[in-house]
Amino acid sequence: WLDESIIQDITPKLLGEWPNTYTYTKALSEYLIQQEKGNLNIAIIRPSIVGASWHEPFPGWIDNFNGTSGIFIAAGKGILRSVIANNDAVADMIPVDVAINLTLAAGWYTAVHRPKNLLVYNCTTGGINPFFWGEMGQYVMSTFKRNPLEQAFRTPNTHMTSSYLINQYWITVSHKAPAIL
Repeated sequence: WLDESIIQDITPKLLGEWPNTYTYTKALSEYLIQQEKGNLNIAIIRPSIVGASWHEPFPGWIDNFNGTSGIFIAAGKGILRSVIANNDAVADMIPVDVAINLTLAAGWYTAVHRPKNLLVYNCTTGGINPFFWGEMGQYVMSTFKRNPLEQAFRTPNTHMTSSYLINQYWITVSHKAPAIL
């Protein structure tokens, strides 16, 4: 109901030190839970980027194409040809079944042991077993080249770069020029 210009004016003031509205609203939610929990025993689960399953219900299972799953499928279909990303940054992805299993275990523990303090579980892999975006890109491309997706638009070949100019070059060569032709 607010005018877009008002939203743009107040958003930086509301965010303060938070990098974006996503992290800000997650922090607000956790704060509200802490303030309003009363006598309830509460646990908070903080998964990093949730991806396809590890084991359950079967390896690679997804039920949507949101987030990284959609990007990977677009790359595998040959639609996405250039991605701007830092190849050396940690791709802190957690399989969905790991996040769900932690949620179930934390719920059980909280119900049985009734801890006095609010428990917070960070469900991540990057600190223990870092996997980098450059590696991820290589694995995704090699997987789709070995196991092509049905009805692929063209052969998967995605370029990952942290350079805006190089990304624009690949977009022009791999997306715009073929579309014009």
